Amino acid sequence: MFITRSQVAIDAAGGDQYLMIHMASQRTREILQGSDPKITPLDEEKAGSTAIREIEAGLYTIEDYENRSM
Repeated sequence: MFITRSQVAIDAAGGDQYLMIHMASQRTREILQGSDPKITPLDEEKAGSTAIREIEAGLYTIEDYENRSM
């Protein structure tokens, strides 16, 4: 079975694709507003892709999302 990058991010969000989208959106906004990425961005990578890679790597968690969305 082949697991896509998207599935890794969804699994990191507890299997909830909608939660992963909200997490990635919030983290993208944080990066665009000046927050330092928790992972080294790839060449010319957009903030949204960096956010998703952070989620996949476990560097931006559900707890991080919940603490920042209050």
